Amino acid sequence: MWARHARECDSVDCIMSSNSQLSSHSSTALKELDLYEGGWQKMLMAVDVDRNIQIRYKKHGNPFACGFYSVREDRTIPRQIDQVGGNEHTVIALSLGAHFRAFPMHLFIRRAINIRRAIERLFLRSPETRVVIKTENTSDMERDFEKLSDFHGFVQYSILNSVFRGLNVGVVDAWDITTAFASNNMHPSPTVIENEINLFLTLIC
Repeated sequence: MWARHARECDSVDCIMSSNSQLSSHSSTALKELDLYEGGWQKMLMAVDVDRNIQIRYKKHGNPFACGFYSVREDRTIPRQIDQVGGNEHTVIALSLGAHFRAFPMHLFIRRAINIRRAIERLFLRSPETRVVIKTENTSDMERDFEKLSDFHGFVQYSILNSVFRGLNVGVVDAWDITTAFASNNMHPSPTVIENEINLFLTLIC
């Protein structure tokens, strides 16, 4: 099990003065702003004016293995990275994996390579920007074995390790964490998520 982050106040101090592209931390007094975008995959934004923290979060992007979405305001990860100027106060966290399992592997490889190139461009203009990549979780094995099994997930996990090797990025190895917990759930328990967040905070602090 990963060690707990020292104290809540340490976590808040760590992300003060941050312009972060990540999910929010519960201990901050974040206020959500409505960006007036549509769809369940829309960009979310929250700010803590007192602590000078800004967080932007997009929970999903193309491809989708289920449901529907609007392409009107769709953003790929490389495009989002290219729109970030970057500085020592900026943290970018990203994850890709599970929904690619149902599609040909070359699509995942192409997306991973495009993300690496976008990160390389980011580091050319702002080498002090911190980037953290989260690998996918292991999943339950109750349905759609042929399309969605952990076999495909492990291949994608191995591809990420190869594509981003040698790049100055932090990694939250969620595959390793969920394997250690034997969670077998694409959306794991709060305990697993807490450990993933603690590791993320360790990487950026």
